[in-house]
Amino acid sequence: IAPEGGETLVQIKKRVGDFIYEINQKYQNKNILIVTHEYPIWMLHAVREGMNNKKASLNKSFEKYFVPTGHFEEFDFAPIPHDDEYVLDLHRPYIDEITYVKNGKKFTRIPEVFDTWFDSGSMPYAVNHYPFEKEMSPGGFLKSAKKFPADFIAEGLDQTRGWFYTLLALNTALFGKSPYKNVIVNGLLLAEDGRKMSKSLRNYVDPQYILDKYGADAIRYFLLASPLVRSESTSFSEKGVDEIVKKIINRLLNVVSFYELYVDDTQSQKFFSNAQKIPQTENILDEWIVARLHQTLEKVTTSLDKYELDVAARPISDLVDDLSTWYLRRSRDRFKGDDLKDSASAQETTHFVLITLAKIMAPFMPFVAEDIYQRVSGFRMKNVDKSVHLENWPLNQSFKNESLDNMQKVRDIVTLGLEARDKIKIRVRQPLQTLKVSEDISKMGDQIIELVKDEVNVKEVIFDSTLASKENSNLQVLLSSEITPELLEEGIAREIIRLTQSLRKKANLNPEDKIDLVVETDEAGQKLIKKFAEQIKKPTNVVNFEFAENNGEVIAVDNLSFKVVIK
Repeated sequence: IAPEGGETLVQIKKRVGDFIYEINQKYQNKNILIVTHEYPIWMLHAVREGMNNKKASLNKSFEKYFVPTGHFEEFDFAPIPHDDEYVLDLHRPYIDEITYVKNGKKFTRIPEVFDTWFDSGSMPYAVNHYPFEKEMSPGGFLKSAKKFPADFIAEGLDQTRGWFYTLLALNTALFGKSPYKNVIVNGLLLAEDGRKMSKSLRNYVDPQYILDKYGADAIRYFLLASPLVRSESTSFSEKGVDEIVKKIINRLLNVVSFYELYVDDTQSQKFFSNAQKIPQTENILDEWIVARLHQTLEKVTTSLDKYELDVAARPISDLVDDLSTWYLRRSRDRFKGDDLKDSASAQETTHFVLITLAKIMAPFMPFVAEDIYQRVSGFRMKNVDKSVHLENWPLNQSFKNESLDNMQKVRDIVTLGLEARDKIKIRVRQPLQTLKVSEDISKMGDQIIELVKDEVNVKEVIFDSTLASKENSNLQVLLSSEITPELLEEGIAREIIRLTQSLRKKANLNPEDKIDLVVETDEAGQKLIKKFAEQIKKPTNVVNFEFAENNGEVIAVDNLSFKVVIK
C-alpha cells in the first residue's frame, strides 16, 4: 500500500521502467547522466534484469545496488522483451519488439515459427548446421553427414507425438529415411503413493532435499536401474535411493579407503601405468574378482549396445557387493601380510578392479566414478589433468568361467556350513573339527579348500559321497559338533582377538599402531594366552602382554574369564 502522496515499489519500478526505455530510445549511443535516490536505483537494476516483482523486492542488496551520496555508478542497459510491469517475457508479442542490426541487415523474429515441438524435428540436420554448412553428395542432402541419422534420441512418453512423430515425419519427407536409429522412451515418475506427482496433493519430496541428502549419483542410478527407462511408470522411493547410497556407494568408497590405507600415490601411479593389463597373480581370489569384473563388463557393454539401460545398470550393484563382502573381506590380511608377493598381488588387483569399475560406472554414477578414479590413480594429489570421463571404454577380455564356477561352489558350501552352525548354536569363532561335503572339491585346488576351512572355521573338509542320495542330489554338508579341549582353547583365543580389535577400533588406532595388552585373569587364563600369544599378536599388533588388575571389558568362556584393556 502506497503511503499518502507516495508510491509502492511496483509503481516506482513502472515509472523507472517507462523512463529508462524512453530515454534509451530517444538518446541512443549517448551517455546519459541520471541523478536520483536509492529506491529508483534499486528498481532500475530490477528493470534492467527483467525481475518479477517478488524477486525484485527480495533482491535488494546495498552492497550491490547502493550508490553512496555524491558518488556515481556506470549503468549498462539494453532493451529486453518485457510485459507491462517490465518483467522479462520471451513470448509474443514482447519478443517481436526486439530487433538488432548486423552487417547492415536488420534481424527480427521469424513469424513462421508456430510450434517448438515442430522445431524439435530439426535435430538431426540442425546438429550439422544445415543448411548453412550442409554436406552435399550425389545422393542428396545429408546422405554423407557423419551425424545423420542420430544414433539415438530420448524423450518422455508424453512427448511421443510432439517429438518422435514430428521428427520422423519431417525427415522422412525431406530425406527419405528415419532421422534416428534408436529411441529411448522414459516413462512417468510417480509419487511414492503411486499417484501422479501434484503440487495440490503435495505428494512429492523436494528434489533439492533429496540431492542434498543422498547426492545426484544415487538418484541417477535409482532412475537408470528402474523400469522408467523402458517407458514404464515408476514410483519414486526415498528408501530405494537410501539403499543405493548404503549398499553401493558407501560400500565401494569403503573399499577405496581401505586401499588407500596400504597403497600410496606413487605406488598407485605405478599400477595405473599398467592398468590396461590384467595383473599376474597366483591367488584364486584375484583370478575370481577379475573374472567377475569382466563378466560384469560384458553384461553392461552388451546391454548398453542394446540401449537397455536398466539391464546395464544392475550388474554394477552385484559386483560391488562381491568386491566388498567377499573379495576384500577375504583379502584384508593379504594386504598387510608377510608374503610380499601375495600382498602386492592383492593391492594391484584391487587397483585394477577399482579403476576399471570406475570406467564402467561413469555413465551411471559420474561423480562417484570420478572420485574413485582420481583417488585410486594417485592423480588427485598431483594435479594431473586426467579424468575417467576422458578414458576409452574398457575392452572386453576373456575370463575364466572355471574360477567363477569354483568360487560359487565355495560360497554355496560356506552358506550351508554356516547354516549348520546356526542350527547347533555354535558361534563361528569357535573352531570345529570337520565339515563333510557331498561333492569332491579337492580337485579345485588347495586354495579353495582353505577358503572353505577358514570361512566355516573347521580344521578339515572331507568329501563324503554317502551324503548325496538319489532322492536328494543337491549339495549337502555335515558339520561335526564335538568341541575338544584343544578346540575350545583356540576358540577362546579368537574371542580375545575379537575383543582386542574392538578395543583398537574404539581407541581410533591405525592398523600399524602397536599396543600392549593388560589382561586380568587367573593362572589357567594366563597359560592359555601364553600358549596362543603369537596367534593373538599378529592380527592385533600386540607387542607385549601384562597380567594385572584393570577396569577393562570382560569376556567369559567356559570356566575362564578375561578382563582386557589397551595400555
